[in-house]
Amino acid sequence: MLPKRAPPAGSPLTVVFEEDVLPRVESVLADRPRAPGAISQAIAQVIVDEPEARALLGGRSGGVDVPPWAFGANGVLRSRVDLVRAPDVWHAPAYGALFNDQGQVFHKAIHEALYLTPTLGLLPGVTLEGEGGDVRPIFRAPEDVPTLERATVFMAWGGLHNYGHFLIDCLPALVTAIQAGATERFPAIAPPMLPWHQELLSLMLGETQRPRVIEAPLVRIQDAVFATAMDHFLHAPNAPLDQVRERILATAAVDPDAGAKKIYVSRLGSLKRILVNEAELEAELTARGFTIVKPETLSVREQVALFHQAEVIVAPAGAALANVLFCRPGAKIIELQPSNFIGVWVRNIALMVGVDWRAFFAPSPLSETEVFLEGHHRPNAEFSWRLDLAAFLAFLDASL
Repeated sequence: MLPKRAPPAGSPLTVVFEEDVLPRVESVLADRPRAPGAISQAIAQVIVDEPEARALLGGRSGGVDVPPWAFGANGVLRSRVDLVRAPDVWHAPAYGALFNDQGQVFHKAIHEALYLTPTLGLLPGVTLEGEGGDVRPIFRAPEDVPTLERATVFMAWGGLHNYGHFLIDCLPALVTAIQAGATERFPAIAPPMLPWHQELLSLMLGETQRPRVIEAPLVRIQDAVFATAMDHFLHAPNAPLDQVRERILATAAVDPDAGAKKIYVSRLGSLKRILVNEAELEAELTARGFTIVKPETLSVREQVALFHQAEVIVAPAGAALANVLFCRPGAKIIELQPSNFIGVWVRNIALMVGVDWRAFFAPSPLSETEVFLEGHHRPNAEFSWRLDLAAFLAFLDASL
């Protein structure tokens, strides 16, 4: 019996924060940096201070246990966007991951994928090795990996699977690189995309600047660029999201005077976050003149028009509300938020566009399905909740 062969030596992978390992320079595009790379500011951070935020938001939300941020507590952050340039890196397009031969995995590119693979064990070429509490991801480069001389990476894992993350995280990351002039020398690349990805890109870019699609699960990039907006930019959006909005609206050429003026964005039939009395809510809203819409049945262009034409929008929390980006200033959005799934991102987009954002908070969940990914519990992924219809309708009528 032949002895078991030891696996070839590999590199342990460790997620690193870019600012901790990369020198900050005036412009990463000026000169090719030494490994592991360099970082430079593309968009400055902006803070809407608390008095201004309270003036915009104070007293407009309702329901049970309204969080202080709904009234503007602590102000509003619009995050800085940096450009990162990293030589000689590996890239897993389906995960957004970028890592080097020293085993440094850049946080801003991988962060969204950590929801799916917190151990990094799903990355191509990675195995989990060790025992007990000392299990580590080890990377061994596969044979025959394609090599790219230069590339701009902009697709985070979330954007590959979620409309909101693609529109609010990935497209601003791409526009940051375009405005900096990076894509002239570092062509944009992306994994295979769905029709709605392609439609958003066509609206924003036309047909002349389309990213190159990379079919391979892993590529070597000799000189890579990416913008930190890839990482959950929707939580604190800033410029260049305004440029994404302007480009798409200009191409879509929506007639603002057409379309429904009061809409309810339905999630009826969804199995992830079930509003158990949604059918009753829809009946009450229909009686008040609302049109019930299901964005997943519409093209991207139709969704852009739907939100741009609406004057009042009622909707449960969900990715479709990324389309608030296309609302006209002064439109009103009332977001229904279950208390175990609250988030500031729709509020922040609305404030950036000049939309009147309000929320109604409901205690939840009624029930919950436990979801585990790589042994890590993912709460709030699948649950049911109920809206106090009488209380909400009174809130709605007062808001209108």
